[in-house]
Amino acid sequence: MKKIIFDLDNTLLFISNDWADYYLKTFNKYQLDINPEEVYNSILEFESSHIDTIVSMQDIVDYMQETLSLPVNEEILNDLWENFSETPLLYTDKIRNLLSYLAKKYELVAYSNQFVHTQTKRLKRYNLDQYFSKIYGWDIIPAKPSKKGIEEIIKGANKKDIIFVGDSIKYDLELSNYMGLSTIFYNRKGIKQNKYKEIIDIEELKNIL
Repeated sequence: MKKIIFDLDNTLLFISNDWADYYLKTFNKYQLDINPEEVYNSILEFESSHIDTIVSMQDIVDYMQETLSLPVNEEILNDLWENFSETPLLYTDKIRNLLSYLAKKYELVAYSNQFVHTQTKRLKRYNLDQYFSKIYGWDIIPAKPSKKGIEEIIKGANKKDIIFVGDSIKYDLELSNYMGLSTIFYNRKGIKQNKYKEIIDIEELKNIL
């Protein structure tokens, strides 16, 4: 059976615009005056500087304390992830219908630059976890884009039978394509490109695969 590797955030899972409120819920609990954007951006910076590395929550804490002097610890960040996982998802019915259709024909795998527990909890809230044979996060394999991460996911499979679907050329497609995987670009921002097979609406996967 062919395998589809899905990027999760911004390809399948769209977080509502209330995400910052879920950050503030954590910070208010600990009486911290921290800007959610600052924390969010620091996590992105950490992510981009730790390619090909499996990380822990403590690694992120150390980075924030050393580079931004943010008053955070592992307990706070664990709470942050727990609260953030409660952020409502958009377009859930559309995604559920798509995954239900695809799971009958393909093995579906999720690859995320978040911790596995957070994404699994989020998927379970909407009964979406049932469609995936495996959910990978950066606490068990390196964050995208990572050759080590992709090699772990496709281990023992024929590359010709694997398709990577993502919304980012840099994070999802460049390396996957270089490694010999088929790729599909979810071009939701209307980026001009002619290298990758693309879809404009995620539901077009039913027709393009």
